[in-house]
This record gives sequence, C-alpha cells and structure tokens, in this order.
Amino acid sequence: MATLALKQIRKTYRNAEIETLKGIDISIDSGEFLILVGPSGCGKSTLMNTIAGLENISSGEILIDGVDVAQVEPKDRDIAMVFQSYALYPNMTVRDNIAFGLKIRKLDKARIAQEVDRVAAMLQIDHLLDRKPAQLSGGQRQRVAMGRALARQPKLYLFDEPLSNLDAKLRVEMRTQIKRLHQQLGTTIVYVTHDQIEAMTLADRIAVMKDGELQQLGTPKEIYNQPNNMFVAGFMGSPSMNFIQAKVELDAQNKPVASVTVAGEPHLLALPAALRERDGQSIVIGLRPENITEQLVEGEGCTTLPLTVDVLEPTGPDTIAMVTMNGQEVACRISPDYEAKVGETMPFHIDLSKAVFFDAQSQQRII
Repeated sequence: MATLALKQIRKTYRNAEIETLKGIDISIDSGEFLILVGPSGCGKSTLMNTIAGLENISSGEILIDGVDVAQVEPKDRDIAMVFQSYALYPNMTVRDNIAFGLKIRKLDKARIAQEVDRVAAMLQIDHLLDRKPAQLSGGQRQRVAMGRALARQPKLYLFDEPLSNLDAKLRVEMRTQIKRLHQQLGTTIVYVTHDQIEAMTLADRIAVMKDGELQQLGTPKEIYNQPNNMFVAGFMGSPSMNFIQAKVELDAQNKPVASVTVAGEPHLLALPAALRERDGQSIVIGLRPENITEQLVEGEGCTTLPLTVDVLEPTGPDTIAMVTMNGQEVACRISPDYEAKVGETMPFHIDLSKAVFFDAQSQQRII
C-alpha cells in the first residue's frame, strides 16, 4: 500500500473568483483509513477528484509514496475509485465488470480469472458472477463496484459516498463489510461521506472540512472529545453537542463559575480553574447529551439541576430527553428503563469534567 500527502492543495474556478479548496494539508500513512467529512459544498468531493486526477489542482502537491502525481494522468496514478453511482457497465456480467480493469491492463486470462474469483469470494458475490447489474440489488451492485476496485490491487483506494444510495439496513451491513475488508487487506483508503456515523465507525482518522478549509484532522475519539471549534463539535455526534451560552464570574473563593437559568431560577456551575483569567468574558459550554443524564455522576465538576422534560425521543438503546436551559433547547441522554414523563421536573446530573469550552466570539476551543 501507499502513503499519500496533500500539500497546500488549492482549487479555483472562474478565473480565480471562486476558491473551492483553500490550502489543504493532509498526510496519510500506508494502510490508513482516512475519511473526509463535512456538509454539502464543503469541498470534500472536489478534493477526492483532485487525488484521482479527475480535476486539476490550481496549486500544491499530491504525493503518492513521495512522488508528485499532480500532473500525472488518472490512469497512471495507480488509484482505484468506487463511485456513489456504482458506474457498472449494464451490458456486462458481474464477472466482466470486475475483470474490466484487468483486461485493460492486458493481464493473462488465467490471472484475470484468479483475481475475479478471489474478490468475488471475499465479497460473497461468487454466485452472482453470470448476472448483469439490472438483476442485482443496490447492495449487490455496490459490492460489484468494490470488487472491480479490489481486483486491480492499486496503491490507493478512493470511495466517493459509496453507501448514500442504500437503505439504512444495507448501509450498516456495507459499513461492516468495508471495515472487515480494510482489516483483512490493510489497504490505504480515502473515503468521502457526509454521514458522521460512517466517519466515526470506519475511520482511523477523520478530516473535517468546511467551506474548502480543513477544520480538524484527528482520530474519531479526538474529533468527538476535543473538537477544535464549535463547527466540528456540532457536526460530529448525534444528537449534536449542546452549546450553552454563559459568562465567567468569580465567586467569593475566587473560583470561576457560570450562572445558568432553569425555570427562571439561576444556578451556578463550577468551571475549571483555567477559566479564571476569563473573568467577565462570554464563553460557550459544550456538553454532549450523554454528559447530561439521570444517572448520578460522582467526582469534581459534577452538578445536579432540576430540569423539566419537554420532549422524549426513544431510540431503543437510550432515550433522548429535550429540556430547557438558559432559554434554549438542550438534549440529554437517559436510560430507556427510566420512567421519565413529558412535563415532569426531574434531577439531571451534569458531568462538567467532560465539557468543552469555547470562546464565544471566535468559536475556537479554549480548553
């Protein structure tokens, strides 16, 4: 497998009036699974296309195993791509679709047959080899598209939102299939998605993009627990992180606290000592729903507030309870076995040791 390094990648359109990629820097180790994630229009698919050579970059370097391929033709980059639309040849059988790239490379027939059988068995589509795409389900077509890429054994695999056309159950199944394949083969993969659950479950590292800029590059755990800014914090996680507006004050012991209003009554939250220097400044407290729960949390930085349940959303493994704090809606995660009722005021335990604090103006993480 190969390493990939993107250095100061820029892409402009319409005589440099529109800059789609704004100096992207990412390095990927051999065998690493990197996911590009972000909202529609953030530039992730454009970046993928520049790696594949389907679009030219305006400036920068695309290094595969240390060799700049920015000016190399797509067919000479030794990259295989799996598209959202599958891009199968409708008049060819599954066998011929998988073998197509190998025939273009003029491998001998015995080698081609061996590779087709290998990937078909790996993807459990060997019983479909004589069918045509029209006779296959969406999940089967996606596996054929993956098989065509795997048969080539290139240096680098690119996946462009490959699961977006599948239903929810098939998406979960195909996620598991892709994860298993990566573990078995140790392939280097760059994968584009707008689905943050796909990103969290599949990636070794995640690159979060917005408006053509890289917001954060890190492991799923780093992205989830230590987001660089409020955009990353709000984009990753379902339900997304709660943002509670607050102002830092110093109490009688010179310790930083913040006042939040619940049902018209003020309540003080103890803040980390590092926020003492921000006395009088506005901050945003970021709390994941699982850090506001009915289960008692012990330890420094934990507090309990009486909150009224406005809405209950059972999800199966847990229940999302919507409450109001500081006049804004806040999502909490509680046990499905807890008999909560809409309109009921109950004690919610808040683990502020897991909170993330942002500057209210720049929206960058403070601590």
